[in-house]
Amino acid sequence: MINQLRADFYRQSHTFGHYLLLALVILFSVVVVYSKQAGGIMVSAPVNIDQLTRIPWTLLTGIRGLTISASVLMYAFISIFVMVIGYEFSQQTYKNTLVSGISRSGFIIAKFIIMLLDLFVQVIVFFLVGTLTGMALGRKTGTSWSSLFNTTLLTALIVTFFIGVVFSMAIVILMLTGSLIGSAVFIIIFPLLVSIVSMISKWNWLKYIDFFNVSVKISLKQLTVNQFQPYILISLAILIVCFGISLFLIKNKEL
Repeated sequence: MINQLRADFYRQSHTFGHYLLLALVILFSVVVVYSKQAGGIMVSAPVNIDQLTRIPWTLLTGIRGLTISASVLMYAFISIFVMVIGYEFSQQTYKNTLVSGISRSGFIIAKFIIMLLDLFVQVIVFFLVGTLTGMALGRKTGTSWSSLFNTTLLTALIVTFFIGVVFSMAIVILMLTGSLIGSAVFIIIFPLLVSIVSMISKWNWLKYIDFFNVSVKISLKQLTVNQFQPYILISLAILIVCFGISLFLIKNKEL
């Protein structure tokens, strides 16, 4: 598994698309903080999201604005999904890796680790660049530096985790169908579909998988820690189940 991790890191360090994605993330972060325009992929915006455009922005406000805009990142991060695992399964080149000696479970574990690390690095850069942009514009912190650091780290972890959950479901679809297009389309439509169905049906349970709406509510302090626990537990359960299914599927694939 260690060799697989090294091989993936080496391949990504020599992939132009990896650096292009990083540049786009940096540019998007600068644009959001500089323009003070926060928005993402959502069917209906929270009632007080427009307040951010009417108040002076601090570094803390910038973090909240970036969190609201983070749903856009998931569509850019499809490239991570493709680079880490999508291309190998669509072209079935993963078989070459498996016959080289790595265990099937080690292969899947390595892919999940690489995917989550890639997502976290890109997200933390997104928030870090936004903070540096706010500092360059002479904005106040809006809170203590320790609180700003803790908020940024926690928010980055939450956004990474929720995107990782969606990607874990896409991996299951990829392994079942072998279709990179199908799994990529799932990533695109899942957040919108959940939001639309939730708005139409009024099914309360859908709020637990409306990941980006949860991130926005956390950013705007509309959820307390106790209220957030069911969301994280359900998301963690989905991630574990998808990992288990992926492990089962890879172990039963013919080479």
